[in-house]
Amino acid sequence: MVTGLAHGGISTRDMEKSIRFYTGLLGGRIIMEIEEPKGTPWIVTVQFPDGSCVELFYPRPEQFPLGTALGRNHLAFRVEDIQALYRRLQESGVPVTTPPRIARDGNWQMWCQDPNGYPVEFLQYVPDCPQLRQGPAVKLY
Repeated sequence: MVTGLAHGGISTRDMEKSIRFYTGLLGGRIIMEIEEPKGTPWIVTVQFPDGSCVELFYPRPEQFPLGTALGRNHLAFRVEDIQALYRRLQESGVPVTTPPRIARDGNWQMWCQDPNGYPVEFLQYVPDCPQLRQGPAVKLY
């Protein structure tokens, strides 16, 4: 059911340094920037040539020091059929914290917890989503 890792999401201490590291040094490209509904910068998504991504979350003072809590750290897996996976997780007693829904980037998204309590995200890409485009970065508000 899982076709691969879609992205890892990490909190940053310094967004500009993080962007330089993941793009300039490691060769990724920014494909998406997301703002919170109140207009505050929230996420920058960097994609690598194989299609995998890292989500860089802007620093939030209330979340420091990083590493003492789960915070925004998570894994996201790409799936072919999110509804089938949803049924399978429910049948297995896995706590689904967010059932399948359309996310801000237009893809299907679902969240659960792994056995350790870590948040796990699942994404079913839709045609022409930012992750599958080759064009410039998309800014979502």
